[in-house]
Amino acid sequence: MPNNYFISGMPKAGKTTLLRKLVEKMRANGLKVGGFLSPEEKAHGTRTGFYVEDIETGRIERLAEEGIDGPKVAKYHVDTKSFESLAVPVLEAAGRYDVIIIDEIGRMEMKSTKFGELLSRILESDTPVVAALSRDYIEDYKAWGEVQILTPSNRSRIYLDLLEKVMKYKKKKGARAKRKAAEKAVKGKRKSAKKAKRAGAAKSRGKRQNLDRMAEELLRHKAKRTEEAEGHEKKEERHPHHAKEERHAKEEKKEEKHEHKGRRHHVREWIREHVGV
Repeated sequence: MPNNYFISGMPKAGKTTLLRKLVEKMRANGLKVGGFLSPEEKAHGTRTGFYVEDIETGRIERLAEEGIDGPKVAKYHVDTKSFESLAVPVLEAAGRYDVIIIDEIGRMEMKSTKFGELLSRILESDTPVVAALSRDYIEDYKAWGEVQILTPSNRSRIYLDLLEKVMKYKKKKGARAKRKAAEKAVKGKRKSAKKAKRAGAAKSRGKRQNLDRMAEELLRHKAKRTEEAEGHEKKEERHPHHAKEERHAKEEKKEEKHEHKGRRHHVREWIREHVGV
């Protein structure tokens, strides 16, 4: 649910002053604050226009003045291009901040179509927004968040109320971040355990296959030696009493073929015991 808080009131009710005070206190409490303020521009004690100030960098650009080209609001003309050069990048980077301050949502700022589009996007996000709101736009924006009317008598109460709400959200956000980090760590451990288990199974299969290969090689070597010995015996002169021995050897060879698998198992166990594979 969006966390948007609007302050409205009569001209010179102190909206900009209250927002500047909130910025200082929030920064002192470790929050990263973004957005802009719109102080008055004065000459010889008389207001001649407004400018916008980037809260993070302190950069200043003109918002409206008398006697310049641009859309007219009361006796002032809005320098839309200058305003957008500061406000648009600030609002596009809203996701980097813990809270956004906007001073203000009014007829001058709304002369910028880009500002209106970005404002709607930010108000729909989870990032808390504290904005000064012109009385002309209360009906348009009261559905987007809580609206409080600033007066000299309630200025301190509203200041403390807004500060408490934003700081409370910051704590909840920090708790969610810690919970997600813990869940991610648990998933990482489970993934590592599964990976280690698969690696162990693969290693065991490799050992068994290696033992089987060694057993096969030993059996083939023994069979080869047996064949060589038989060939050598055929070349020798035989005596009658050798016939009995030959029959016995053939019977042993036949039995050996039937017990091949069992012997391979015994050979593998012998290798495991003496070689340590």
